[in-house]
Amino acid sequence: MVKRAIILAAGKGSKMFPFSEVRSKTTLKIAGKSLIRYNIESIVAMGVEETVVVVNEEHRRELENLLYDIENIQFVTDQTNLGSAESLVIGAELLSDTNEFIVLYGDTIIEQKDLEMLLKTKKRAVLLKKLKESARNWIGASMENGYVKSIGAHYRGDSITHQFAGFLFDELLLDEVKRTPDYFPDVKVGVGAPKERFIEAALLKSLEKDKLQAVECSGYFFDIDKPWHVLEANEFMVNHFCNALQENQLAEGAMISKDATIHGHVKLGKNSRIGDRVVIHGNLIVGDNTVIDNGAIFNGNAVIGDQTIIRNYCIIYSGVSIGSHCIFDHCAEFLGGLVMDKVYLYHYGEFYGVIGSHTDIGAATVCGTLRFDDGETEHVVNGRKEVPLHFSNAAYLGDYCRTGVNTIIMPGCKIGAYSVLGSGAIIDKDIEKNSLVFVKQDLIIKKWSEKKYGW
Repeated sequence: MVKRAIILAAGKGSKMFPFSEVRSKTTLKIAGKSLIRYNIESIVAMGVEETVVVVNEEHRRELENLLYDIENIQFVTDQTNLGSAESLVIGAELLSDTNEFIVLYGDTIIEQKDLEMLLKTKKRAVLLKKLKESARNWIGASMENGYVKSIGAHYRGDSITHQFAGFLFDELLLDEVKRTPDYFPDVKVGVGAPKERFIEAALLKSLEKDKLQAVECSGYFFDIDKPWHVLEANEFMVNHFCNALQENQLAEGAMISKDATIHGHVKLGKNSRIGDRVVIHGNLIVGDNTVIDNGAIFNGNAVIGDQTIIRNYCIIYSGVSIGSHCIFDHCAEFLGGLVMDKVYLYHYGEFYGVIGSHTDIGAATVCGTLRFDDGETEHVVNGRKEVPLHFSNAAYLGDYCRTGVNTIIMPGCKIGAYSVLGSGAIIDKDIEKNSLVFVKQDLIIKKWSEKKYGW
């Protein structure tokens, strides 16, 4: 079995607006677990003994703190900003042996059984997952008879059928990466390419000399490239974890009121409790010191963090993840999605999508979830228009934001970090970070008296 691994986590996550502005996107919590921990925990469980994580300087300390409890892990900074191939070369310099090692991206989730298949190949290989989206969105490949047939970047048409999930390298393939061209060597005529060194470009050049084995994923796989991918992965993993519950699991000090109605199973952390008149339809995973009380309603599976309060007839829908130190109160509705840490949502607020950390949702703030034309919202990512396959009409609210009373966020809008949406504002477009948005109102004041009624 392969014993060494490199995790690439130095990217800026430019397509993840508004959630890459204050953190590495690899630290986003998916169903209560930080994204980068999924693959690392899997390879450690499989026997990998040496892991190098390549980071950028801005997020190095953040990732070191997040992964402090994992043994035999080293961090190295890529200050070049030249691309994934350069990050791989920098990471390989710290490995004790480069005869055989795997390379994974820090922003993906790969089912462990597929990682095991890759590690068992005993020769240089790539792990591929069949595309769900257009090939125009990805650098990808096609495969034939267990080998890579072709590699292309953002191709039109259907000649590219899979995206890259992971790599098994040896020294010869590493040498190819060290010679990666500055531009992707094979794009369609008329398609622009950035000056960046991609691992896949090195693999494309190596195909001219030798075959490259292809292993196809049979399990779940998520590549968190854009905001809606967060929601897709979160909903799946919430249901994956919750559906595994076969009975109630109560940690020390946890309790369930006899006046609660539970149609499913719950897993409660230390000192957490489910109080009176709570109704749960589905399975629930709850962290430590969390209180769910007084008529809160769950209409499906959910994962809840530590020291969170959900009470007073809030309603939470299925497939939801709510972070730690949150307060959901007084008839708030969360229609679906993911809430990060320390978010307040109450007083008839309604939200659907992703809420960044340390965000305060004002009373009666609501999200539009359906368009009048019943269509899907077109998004703009780095200047390029795209209609997501899923969650196009969700709202994406960045970190350290707040909304006023009766703010309305229309379907698909993205709000940058450190922004304030004023009372009564109707948000119908993306808002850049550090923005104050408010309504300019003209008051018309006229005389009025009892004489108007004919006295």
